Amino acid sequence: MKDFRPAHSKIEKTHDIDKTQERSRLTHKVLGLAKRILLPNLKFKTHHNCKFTRYDYFKLLTYAGTHHCYAEGSSNNLKFGSETLCPTAGALFHHLKKFSKDELSRSYQQATDDVILMAKNRGLLNGPVTVAIDLTDERYYGNKNDPMVVGTEYKLGTTNAYRFATLTVTEKHCRLVIRAIPVAEGFKKHEVVADLIAYAKERIEIGLVCMDRGFHSTEVYSTFDAMGVKYLTPAIMTSRTLWAIRAQQPPKIIPFVVKNRDRDKNVQTNLVVVLDDDMERMCYFTNMEVDRMHTRQLNKLYAKRWGIETAFREMKKFKAKTTSKNYVIRWFYFLFSMCLYNLWEYSNMLLSALNSRPGIPDMTTLMFGTLLFNGFEQCGAPTQFIIKVLKILAQGGHFTN
Repeated sequence: MKDFRPAHSKIEKTHDIDKTQERSRLTHKVLGLAKRILLPNLKFKTHHNCKFTRYDYFKLLTYAGTHHCYAEGSSNNLKFGSETLCPTAGALFHHLKKFSKDELSRSYQQATDDVILMAKNRGLLNGPVTVAIDLTDERYYGNKNDPMVVGTEYKLGTTNAYRFATLTVTEKHCRLVIRAIPVAEGFKKHEVVADLIAYAKERIEIGLVCMDRGFHSTEVYSTFDAMGVKYLTPAIMTSRTLWAIRAQQPPKIIPFVVKNRDRDKNVQTNLVVVLDDDMERMCYFTNMEVDRMHTRQLNKLYAKRWGIETAFREMKKFKAKTTSKNYVIRWFYFLFSMCLYNLWEYSNMLLSALNSRPGIPDMTTLMFGTLLFNGFEQCGAPTQFIIKVLKILAQGGHFTN
């Protein structure tokens, strides 16, 4: 029979079918990526007769993270809004408490290593890259003497927080979190830096490390020199720094000696004075060899540090809320959001070739979370409908819809 529909109607229908097929393929790719990274490295300690699978717990965590809510409310929402079974928050916490802090760190680091390897196979991390080191605080409203709680500036109604240190690649095409470690009260910054750098050097080639003024110390600068790694950080405007740059017209490179508070330790560095795009004077400490003709490039290099702030912001979109005082649960939530963020970032790398095609949108965190949730739901516990059918058939009855 001849089709009398207008030609543009056929094109639109074909286009819709193509988008549906593309979406379906995308879901399978995202789920396949999650299976490859999460399942081998994150194994819940459940018995063989457990009612729920890891997919069900991943589904609950993904839903809670992408909807910025608590596991308790997410479980209730899924029970009413989905035909598939869903574990309670209590069941989730019961299994999470079986992990130790170090065990979680090893599991998630292996998952991160797998993502790094896949990125290298795509040629994304084969050369020197710029990375950033930073600390992030998660506000805590419990007892300040609880394990791993640190004191910090007053914000959002508390001076207590959990603190994590991360090292992130900050290249425009690749912003993977390479390493994350918990930080306790009384930590030494140079030891944190040494841990992050040593771990990253075994996996990627570090071209430059950017960090904020919070890491300014003779011990930190000496650690970079000893490890043969270049750093760049805004200069602290102390009386000695101000005296050194007096009457100096940028661009200017000034050999400078940084001393600690007791003045019993010092380290040699370069104090570089440059102008930014608004013709304002900027000062940096760096151990790079810089000539006066290329000093303004330091502004562009340091601007890459904001990539780690972008990574923190996007990671929060995968992080579920909790009021738990159990540090293992808190640490798990942070690492799980980091892992999903890395998977999302890698997925965008894979989709970069499709961005120019019409109908293929950028992969947002919400879109990625939705695809991942749908994939976990398909692989999780059977639906209530299937359970009803199986029960009827097991009793020798017949099922009619």
